[in-house]
Amino acid sequence: MNSILFPVPPEAVQTGGEIRRRMDLTAAKILKHLDVENVFVRHFRHRRAIPDLPGGFAGYGMLLDAVVKAAVHSIGGDEMKQFKTSRLKELSTLQSIDGAITIFSKEPGFWDNHDQAYMIQALVLDHQKFHNQDSLHTALRLGEFLLNRRTGNTIGLETAFLMLWRESGDPRFLDFCRKALQIESSIDCYDRTGAPCGTAHVYTWIARVLAQLQYRRMTGCGTAASAGGAKELYRRIFSGYSSISGSCSGGFNWGEIWDSTQIGLGKWGETCVSAYLLRCSAKMLEFEADSRYGDLYERVLYNAFFGAQSEDGLRQRYFIPFNEPGEWYEHETYCCPNNLRRMMFEIPDAIWFRTSGGIAVNLYTESRLALPGLEITQSTSYPESEEVKLSITADRPFLLTLRIPGWCAKATVQGQTAVPGWYHLPLTAGKTTVRLEFPMPVCQIRGTMAQTGRIALMRGPLVYGVELEPNGLNGHDIDLLEIDNARPFVPGAEGIAVSCRIPNQTHPEKRVLFTRFSREKRNRTYFPASTEKGWTGDPLYTESAAG
Repeated sequence: MNSILFPVPPEAVQTGGEIRRRMDLTAAKILKHLDVENVFVRHFRHRRAIPDLPGGFAGYGMLLDAVVKAAVHSIGGDEMKQFKTSRLKELSTLQSIDGAITIFSKEPGFWDNHDQAYMIQALVLDHQKFHNQDSLHTALRLGEFLLNRRTGNTIGLETAFLMLWRESGDPRFLDFCRKALQIESSIDCYDRTGAPCGTAHVYTWIARVLAQLQYRRMTGCGTAASAGGAKELYRRIFSGYSSISGSCSGGFNWGEIWDSTQIGLGKWGETCVSAYLLRCSAKMLEFEADSRYGDLYERVLYNAFFGAQSEDGLRQRYFIPFNEPGEWYEHETYCCPNNLRRMMFEIPDAIWFRTSGGIAVNLYTESRLALPGLEITQSTSYPESEEVKLSITADRPFLLTLRIPGWCAKATVQGQTAVPGWYHLPLTAGKTTVRLEFPMPVCQIRGTMAQTGRIALMRGPLVYGVELEPNGLNGHDIDLLEIDNARPFVPGAEGIAVSCRIPNQTHPEKRVLFTRFSREKRNRTYFPASTEKGWTGDPLYTESAAG
């Protein structure tokens, strides 16, 4: 399958608005509030047979990959770049003669090659973007060690070896992906290549599909069998497994498996799943250019993904249940906190894409694209605002392609009606201003499965829920709360004012402010309503549960 959209160089993108604010918060935590030496590095300096880390999982490779990505996008300024350089240089001093970089003094732990895979990704990216030859040397030594070990498969390893092959030209890494990791095989094969969690595990499945897409992009090769994993992945996501917040995965005990019950309590919506769903959906846009992948990206980003980070950027959640608050997660070394950091600095890569005839806009946010002979600036307060202005200066004519979100039935571009999907606008050379309008009425989204008989409120791509304290509510009230949807919803700067009822109280009528799902004190999303008038299915998903 030929690519239709192509990435733009990361250095060509400057980002503002909420996305930039979130990235700045993430960078500030790494540089100012995270004790990297004691939380991560000391375990590599003082190796032990049984390291004193939860699950024997160091997570340092993921953190370093996040740091390099931040530096690539100039987030954190010179301080982040200096931090990157010093930490990667230090990493080479922690490397054994055999090439290992490990926290174990004897036999490697179960997650050892998982951490090393992300170290390789960080080191290779540093060489690719900052031309640091020492980083590539360290990565090759570590890769050689894993080859000699005949390492088993784990999340991140396929991508690491593909990156090593592309950057170094050493065919052994590609051969290992093909033969030992069976990257051209079906998704079912993943259970037999030593994967830690297998195909029942959502994060593992998405990571495997992403690696297969990367393999097809880098080599131009691929098989019908390897393409089946992506096909089945998105069949599940678009037909019952994903939640109103955009993420998926659940289960009462594990919380990281396929779950179509729509319960939305406890261990639901793993942050690693949200991060990899964003990453994989952006890559699917390159291959298929189906605007639904952009719609899904937007839904996950503004709800589940941002909902995993506290408003001050200092805490993160492992799970993002959509019908209760969710707990903060304290282990900084684990996958979810670090996948949040890694993905946070990749978001700018999904705003703009190149096409064969020009530029495509996937995400609407304050941003600037500067390419030779072309500059486009987005001015908007989207996703709260309905208006987007594009200021364009071009040396030659080009085709501007705009994603019209699936939730917006009455969008306009330059005053002309634009239906959901891709809208193509030929532009001449010179300066042009393009204005988009995305009307955002409050929508009542009908719940399915466990949420049957209830609705969630959305406005634009944003899901809304109820916070207890600002509304003077308690647990008893929230259990009884019913939306009076016979009365109008009133959107405002802080949220949506909604008339509600609490049936067994003396004064049952209550005005409740519904606020963004990503607000850290959001308590609940789905509620019964007084009538079924105005209910609609979710425009992103079909309503039948996946089989």
